[in-house]
Amino acid sequence: MTKSARIQSWITLACFLAGAVLGIFVPGLFTHIAFIGTIYINLLKLMALPIVLCTVFNAASRGAESATRTMLRSILLFVLLFAITFSLCAGLYSLLSPGVGFRLPGTAAWDGTAADLSPEGFVQNIFSANIFASLSGGAMLPTILFAFLMGIVAGKVRANRLTALVSELETVFSKMLTYVLYLTPVGVFVLMGRCTADLGVEALTGALTYVLCAWGGSVLVLLLVMILPLWIFARVNPITYFRKMGRALLTALSTCSSAATLPETLRTLREDFEVPENVSGVVAPLGCTIHMCGGAVSFSLLGVFIMQMTGRPVTVGLFFWMLLFAELLNMAAPGIPGGGIVLGATFLNLLGIPDAGLFLGMYAGIYRLLDMSYTSLNVAGDVTATLLINRWESKP
Repeated sequence: MTKSARIQSWITLACFLAGAVLGIFVPGLFTHIAFIGTIYINLLKLMALPIVLCTVFNAASRGAESATRTMLRSILLFVLLFAITFSLCAGLYSLLSPGVGFRLPGTAAWDGTAADLSPEGFVQNIFSANIFASLSGGAMLPTILFAFLMGIVAGKVRANRLTALVSELETVFSKMLTYVLYLTPVGVFVLMGRCTADLGVEALTGALTYVLCAWGGSVLVLLLVMILPLWIFARVNPITYFRKMGRALLTALSTCSSAATLPETLRTLREDFEVPENVSGVVAPLGCTIHMCGGAVSFSLLGVFIMQMTGRPVTVGLFFWMLLFAELLNMAAPGIPGGGIVLGATFLNLLGIPDAGLFLGMYAGIYRLLDMSYTSLNVAGDVTATLLINRWESKP
């Protein structure tokens, strides 16, 4: 990391803390400047899809066989890490029993609806009938698939002028991203201030048990599932890992969006961890879409907690159904509007618990606090998977 990058990281951290504190004591300030945070997130998302389109295309066009191998290895690793995370957290929450005897704080019932999810619909949505509609709608998975197939075909037919053009476009987009990232301290300050201003202390204390379980599970997974394998298999020192991941994690904490953090994730992988583009260009965008270990923590906590709260036992058979549903929802998440709250309602419906309106009301009220930990873990998981795949690919 360069000296200027280190300085910006410290400035971003200071703005993050300042926003969190001022949001509690001067909440009215952030009502007037909240639009700045919205603009910052919009700019990051604006850059994410063009960069993904170019990086995946370039990675695939430079070697169809190696790119396909990298993608298949990535999917295998994503599924494995998700299953390990879910099992670890489900075991932890079963031992701690946070839902036993839990009483809901005073809150209104959630009046939303669960998503209509089916395996057929999920697979069908991957194959877009209109790539421009997918781009405008922010559909990441169809965009990745289209760019990957286009890159493979371009490499096969040796479309050198097209590959050169896309490479130049990626250079331009990367430079544009550099300018956008200069706004990170301001964006982080406003977003964190708005978060604490909207939630206040009451939302945290009203469901403190659930929030602590979410953050505790996320930290445990970060240490045991993300950092420990890197230390053992990729020889990445934990201190070095956190130092290089600082800006990406702060962006994830403040934006609560893996897609918005993806440009910073790619920059971190290429500049700080020196991962070649043929690996980072495939693994990180794909991981941002279907590899969400934060979702594994979320679904395991939600399932075990509400089972304990309602006095229902978690049998071995039910555990595997929970894992299967969580994996399916995890991959389908980018195509479901409404974010984690809708996914939570869908998960409970699949488990046969459709009458959890009061619980979901509390869940919706604190979800921003939960999503901060889940998104940060998702981003850490994408970086960990990319570094492990890079180590795997670099073996003779």
